[in-house]
Amino acid sequence: MNHRRIRTSWLQKDRNGLALLGLGILLLTACTTVPKAPASPVLEINRHRPAATFPNKAAPLHRRTRKNAQQATTSVRSATPSSAQAGLHGGLDWRGWQGLHYEGSAQHPRDWKWTDDEKEPSFPSIFLDRLTMKGKFGARVDLDAAAFAPADGLGPVANDVQVRRWRVYTTGDAIVVVPFSYTLSVVAVANNNFVLDDTFLEFKRIPYLGTFKVGAFIPRMGLETSASSREATFMEWSSAVEALGPRISIGGQFSRPVFRERATWSLGVFTQSLGADVGDATKSFVRAIGRATWLPFYEVPDPTSGSQRLLHVGLNANFLRSDDATIRYQTRPESRMAPLLANTGDIPAKDMGSYGLEVAWLDGPWSFQGEYLSNYVTGATGQNFYGFYAYGSYFFTGESRHYDTTTGFFARLKPRQDFSFSGSGLGAVEAALRFSYVDLSDGPVKGGILRSLTAGLNWYLHANSKLRFNYVFASASGGPVVGDLNVFETRFEFDF
Repeated sequence: MNHRRIRTSWLQKDRNGLALLGLGILLLTACTTVPKAPASPVLEINRHRPAATFPNKAAPLHRRTRKNAQQATTSVRSATPSSAQAGLHGGLDWRGWQGLHYEGSAQHPRDWKWTDDEKEPSFPSIFLDRLTMKGKFGARVDLDAAAFAPADGLGPVANDVQVRRWRVYTTGDAIVVVPFSYTLSVVAVANNNFVLDDTFLEFKRIPYLGTFKVGAFIPRMGLETSASSREATFMEWSSAVEALGPRISIGGQFSRPVFRERATWSLGVFTQSLGADVGDATKSFVRAIGRATWLPFYEVPDPTSGSQRLLHVGLNANFLRSDDATIRYQTRPESRMAPLLANTGDIPAKDMGSYGLEVAWLDGPWSFQGEYLSNYVTGATGQNFYGFYAYGSYFFTGESRHYDTTTGFFARLKPRQDFSFSGSGLGAVEAALRFSYVDLSDGPVKGGILRSLTAGLNWYLHANSKLRFNYVFASASGGPVVGDLNVFETRFEFDF
């Protein structure tokens, strides 16, 4: 039996991970003990020219004017100029946990545009009189440590400290003939495997169709895969979703909320998987994925607290055609540093169809979430692989998970009070328990069955940093690996 051994002594051989942990703690200490301050001073690109009157950031675009359109002095706080403001504008502004913001524009003196709304134009508005770009640079770091205790015949697994992922990115809005949003993200996952992650363009407010996203991203298919891993309740996806859900792929997708944001739909076509972080292991394919969600019940009892009460139900479908006539599924016991405990190997098949059911209930600090996935592989014999998970969570500090009605999944949580060493704030504390099951054995394919029970404790220091603690008990049977594995893991993560 061949098990992955990462390192025999992480205390000696992963000094980079420990150094990064120390740096993160120092950064956390500095940022949580200093009271919130206003935005940093304006950085002027050209400091050598005479001072000029810049447009008020809060004023409507059509009211902004310049006293001297010939001067090239620029400011980070200058927004998209009106038709009377010809010239170049731009600048930078560091905003702490909100990242490095930038802004730039070039304006023609003539007013050549066709749009329904100057500030929030719908697609396909056309602007021939300007080039604009406004966004931010940011980064994210996830540092993991894990200890393993195998049992019942499972071979030894090495303890490890690892940078689970680090990411640098830029995101923002631009106008280059037409308005669009953009995201460019490069991420290094475990062992510095680089992935072009979340790199796409979005064209918004398209009549009847909503938003069109094109590029590399994880398709919307279920609650866990649709949201960012940063907003997940546990350190990793459930073993069922990791095995049967999609991974980062190149493609295009339409999505839109309907019925006053009580429902959403999305439909996309994807090809060519990127990286091997999470998701099904089929590499070369063309797939179509559709998803629909509905809120039979939705209420915001206290808008000031952000508390929500809702019931979410969803249905998704997925059809895949393999280019090389092989399909593969594999999964770990909800720890990236653990070995694969269920693996079908390459299945000689060309087509796969699947469906998924999803449900979530939220009532203030209490929440429940679950999904069921079933994949049908069409080959010489045909196989059906399936899995599900269910979990509940509770916030001891009274927060409520934030559900985004425009997308149909959960978004970032903001504590009521940020953590402070002075004792004025604790942050948010959440406990959660999840059970997951996945069956990758059917007929001649013996990929195995994996059952996992995960207990989690999350400490949200503020909206941009958190500590996680997970205990996982996993049991594998009927496949290439048999035995039990206890996983004790923790993560410190921050982003800006």
